[in-house]
Parts: sequence; structure tokens; C-alpha cells
Amino acid sequence: MRILVVEDDVRLAEMLTEALTDFQYVVDLAQDGETAWDWVRGQEYDLIVLDLTLPKLDGVSFCQRLRQHRLALPILMLTARDTIADKITGLDAGADDYMVKKLS
Repeated sequence: MRILVVEDDVRLAEMLTEALTDFQYVVDLAQDGETAWDWVRGQEYDLIVLDLTLPKLDGVSFCQRLRQHRLALPILMLTARDTIADKITGLDAGADDYMVKKLS
């Protein structure tokens, strides 16, 4: 299974990549939405783990772009934004699930 992690927080991105790799997943990492878009155009993924707040192209716009191009791969939004409005926006953009990351 190949997963694209789209996360600009370097420490969190490294932890996610390491954890997923430990479970034998192949993981690619993009730290902004435009780089993620380039990865998706050149590679097939089974899952995208996507932050909302990203440089160059935010997570909602990236997700909308994926769906506009009829890319139906699963998208998990993993973000610190935890309001009901944020969740609705993320799911309306085309995410399959929305998970709030715990900041401590």
C-alpha cells in the first residue's frame, strides 16, 4: 500500500512517515499542496493523509482539485483545526474522513 502524507510540520511528518513505514507501508512525503499535486499526478496512491493548513496550496483546495479531476482515492484530513465548521468544510471538499491531531 502506498500512502502520500501531506504535512508541513517536519517533526509530525517524520513521525507519521516512520510509524507507517514500520507497518510496511510505502510512504511519500510532501510538505506543501503543490508538491503533493505533483506527486499525485506522477504516482498512484492508496491513501492520502492531508493537513488543512499548508503552504502554496491549502488542504481544502488540494482536496477539491483531486475531486475535480475525478481522483477517487481515500483522503484522511489530519489537522489541528477542530471546529465543526472546519470539519464540514473538509468533508464538503471531498475528504473521506476528518481527524483532529492532538497538540501537546
